[in-house]
Amino acid sequence: MGKVSSPSDFTNINVDYSAGNGHYTTHTDISNLLQISSFSGNTTPNLVEIGKLIKRAEEKIDDSIKTSYRPIIYKDEFHSFDNLRQRAYPLRPYKDYVGFVQLSYPKVQKLVRLEVYQGDVWLDLASATATLTVPNSATTNDWTITLTVGNPTTYTFEIKNLANNSIRHFYDNFGPKTTASQIVDAINEVFPMKTAKFTKETARKEIFANGTSQADNIRVSDFFYATLDSEDKTKIVISSLLDGEDGTFCTLTSTYGSVSSFADNQNSGRDDDYWTINDEGKIFFRQEYPHNQHHSIRVTYVAGEGRVPAPIHEAATKLVAAEIIRHDDNSILIAETGSNIDLKAKHDILLEEANKILNGKKNIIHFIS
Repeated sequence: MGKVSSPSDFTNINVDYSAGNGHYTTHTDISNLLQISSFSGNTTPNLVEIGKLIKRAEEKIDDSIKTSYRPIIYKDEFHSFDNLRQRAYPLRPYKDYVGFVQLSYPKVQKLVRLEVYQGDVWLDLASATATLTVPNSATTNDWTITLTVGNPTTYTFEIKNLANNSIRHFYDNFGPKTTASQIVDAINEVFPMKTAKFTKETARKEIFANGTSQADNIRVSDFFYATLDSEDKTKIVISSLLDGEDGTFCTLTSTYGSVSSFADNQNSGRDDDYWTINDEGKIFFRQEYPHNQHHSIRVTYVAGEGRVPAPIHEAATKLVAAEIIRHDDNSILIAETGSNIDLKAKHDILLEEANKILNGKKNIIHFIS
């Protein structure tokens, strides 16, 4: 049983960290708490710097309470099935599954991939996916990979390698596997950690929807998730992040390489291959075990609470406010009057109150023998 909502929930969620707005708090709430003028592009710290502080505070909160109120992708979580477990879950008239896996994180929002090893291939039972196999040699002309969303098309994302243009989302001159890795990082909009030492890139990749401004903040990573195929590192597997099999309305085209269109993998439901209890992070296999082999289930999923409770908003706001006070050495932003609480005391109070909130929200596991 989960709480759907509360009148106290933080609902002013318009995430754009560069504008000082996060999942758990905003720059306005922070300046209001500190009772100072609003932050802007010209203040110290400015909105971009406030956004960085918010991101750090949100990650600290997630690490502290071991759960998240943001949608987070968890990649390649392995689970095992073996013959001994079949005895533990016999079929009975009142039991409509032969086995289940318990994911590491509850509050599952979306099964991006539920891959079952069949002895020679991984079979995906979730979402909708497409593939792109890159060519073996570098191209000499411009290369554009296009992903579209919706039917009719709502958004178009173009991932480009334009040799004679400043737009270069990926490099293809270091070999097909490196090219594939570059394209994966572009679709996921992450820093190309594995390949940056070759390409000399210094920032995360960013791809916004075609025909929209960067201010609209409509990103390719909001709609798609990509990985390299575990058996063929020149093949890119692209999954839709839309609910269920709605990704079949998406399209993939590429100037070069071999493309397979988005296909529906999903067969979930109480009477289908598997069913889930998303709040608990459980996946039940109804009729058949996966291939009887250790590490034969591989799951990629989005998890996170669907609401931001007021205490989490309060903790995030106070953590960022305390950080601002700690760095306000010259007392330019936050003045001391001499008659009120000094800056150090304000910092310590905010930090103490935030940590008390987080201690009360930590997950507790009870072991019953």
